Amino acid sequence: MSIQDNFKFLEHVAETERKIQSFDNWQQINSHTIITMARKFLVEHQISVRKIPLKTIHAFITDSALESLKIQQQRWAILFANAVTFSNPCQQHLTLVKILRDASLEEVEILHYLKKHSFIEFETSRIWVPVLGMEQWAIRELDCSGIDIEIILENLMMKRLIELSPSHEEMRIAPLGMHFIMECEVPYGVKNQT
Repeated sequence: MSIQDNFKFLEHVAETERKIQSFDNWQQINSHTIITMARKFLVEHQISVRKIPLKTIHAFITDSALESLKIQQQRWAILFANAVTFSNPCQQHLTLVKILRDASLEEVEILHYLKKHSFIEFETSRIWVPVLGMEQWAIRELDCSGIDIEIILENLMMKRLIELSPSHEEMRIAPLGMHFIMECEVPYGVKNQT
């Protein structure tokens, strides 16, 4: 088998909406798409930007380049826009890049679910959500198997993005998970413009 044969196979199995010309081209297109989305948002909303460490920029470019799912590319773009937004007090975007790089679509969607169901805006407390309810939602909405859910929950707990109650029957989003979702969900400039 040649390199070209392997490339054709990878093109066949890769979840992407574009025709891939080369591995480098594929990564460049993904990075370009994400940076363009972020820049477009910043320009349209006239958001002042700040300088960020080159190490963080490099992580954004290299880690986001592997993302071909549109919804995840949008999260990368929002995270990048938030990283360079002058008025955003969060400066730990390198950590958040690593979380998004390692997260599956299902993991991020479960964090979104938990944010929606276990966090009451303008209150400091997070409420517990039944694990069974989240599992049923994930099976129905994300097409996850029971094994997938077990792996996802263990991984999210290991990363300290969620917390389980002592009985293991309830869960909630952890502070790190909340910060991560907030930085990937809504661009900071929009939150503060109203």
